[in-house]
Amino acid sequence: MQWTTHYSNLKLNQNSKGRHFISFYINGKRYRFSNAKCLGCDIKPNSLYGEAKHQASLELLTRFKKALDEGWIPDNQNSQLSLFESLMVYAPSRTLSDIYQKELRKTAKDFAWYLEGQGLKELTMGKLNKKTILDYLGRQTTPSNFNHERARLSSIVGSILEPHEFSNPCRGIRPKKIKQSLHKPCEDVSEVLEDIRSFNENLFLCCLLTYGCLLRPHQEIRQLKWGDFNEDLTLISLPGKRNKSGRNRIVPVSPLISQHLQAGERENNIFTGTRTPHNRYYFSTLWSRYKEQSSLIEDNQTLYSFRHTGAIDVFQRTGSLTKLQQVMGHSNMTVSLGYLRNLELPTLTMEDMPVLNQG
Repeated sequence: MQWTTHYSNLKLNQNSKGRHFISFYINGKRYRFSNAKCLGCDIKPNSLYGEAKHQASLELLTRFKKALDEGWIPDNQNSQLSLFESLMVYAPSRTLSDIYQKELRKTAKDFAWYLEGQGLKELTMGKLNKKTILDYLGRQTTPSNFNHERARLSSIVGSILEPHEFSNPCRGIRPKKIKQSLHKPCEDVSEVLEDIRSFNENLFLCCLLTYGCLLRPHQEIRQLKWGDFNEDLTLISLPGKRNKSGRNRIVPVSPLISQHLQAGERENNIFTGTRTPHNRYYFSTLWSRYKEQSSLIEDNQTLYSFRHTGAIDVFQRTGSLTKLQQVMGHSNMTVSLGYLRNLELPTLTMEDMPVLNQG
């Protein structure tokens, strides 16, 4: 004999990020599911695209209707799902940049291994709380690292818990305040670049591109391929998935830089000559070694100092915040303004000051 669950308003939905899920009500409680794992089916619409995604979503709806009609009840089943297992198979949205997808996957694995190390491998979704999150985040050594890891973990945990109607405990954790810091610009960038060139050619080219193209050194520049350049090496084109802002960028390459370039195969990395770039710490390690033996670099100067120096040069020559924002690849003008904090340009003149009407 079949028992029918008294459910209502079963329908297929799409959220603001384009993710599909089904929802329904039982006894006034709303349920949401974005896949059919709880039914023992491998139906994951959000891992697909276009028509395939649409068809998988319809199949998801059909499977849940059949299960509900046959008496399946979701109560107490979601709370028994293993958080560890969900973290280990976590897959971020492909609409995100490649860089951010890698960061999210790493955070998901790190959190899963942390849970295992704390004896919480069997922790279920319904038992995850704010204290566990805070204990994990407490391992971060700086406020900046804490805030970045918190943001990544909130995205991951939200995508795992919210489809099962669990609240995201990360949302109750406030970011830490960060003291403003500045990557001090270089006073004589030509002298510093020549000194770096005598130390290491790859580091020299990285710093030159950071200054002359205002790209970010550790990801955008490190992962550059010859195919990112046009034929005469006068433009660099980066898709949104390859840069921090998530927007497509086209950056001019001046003769100052192109004279140091010798194109290779389109799929090869410009530093390694192979399809594989150096590891993510390659340039930070080189910079630390260079800084130890250099008398030209001050304590608060980093690889990003070349980007700040280039930003100041662009603004001094153009006087345009809009152009500065475009060349920096910022999505927000406020960020661009931050690069001008130490720019010693008078912002007020005598004519700008208050006056008194002489009666």
